[in-house]
Amino acid sequence: MGWWTQLGQLMLLAILLGAVMTVVESVLRTIGLHSVIMRIPIIGSNFTLIISILMMWVLNDSYSFSWLSAGGLTDGWAMWLHIVASGAIVYGFVPVKDAVVSMVSKGFRM
Repeated sequence: MGWWTQLGQLMLLAILLGAVMTVVESVLRTIGLHSVIMRIPIIGSNFTLIISILMMWVLNDSYSFSWLSAGGLTDGWAMWLHIVASGAIVYGFVPVKDAVVSMVSKGFRM
């Protein structure tokens, strides 16, 4: 897989993370747990990262990045590290996605 393909995957996963966060926050607000969860010190400040990792776990490693390998290990620990790293990478790619969307919406004007 080429790097353009992986860049496209990251872009789509960052867009998907935005949609998933919208749904999760909407459900949490509906059942009245949003403010409770956001007040928990570690969970509240890293909520989007946690959801990103869970999203990659639910996708069941369907989006495998060739440059992010666990050294060929197939045990549970290496697979979990791969899921966590993939989730963190997708979470870190959100500002890049926002910049690209902003650039495209402005019509590549500078």
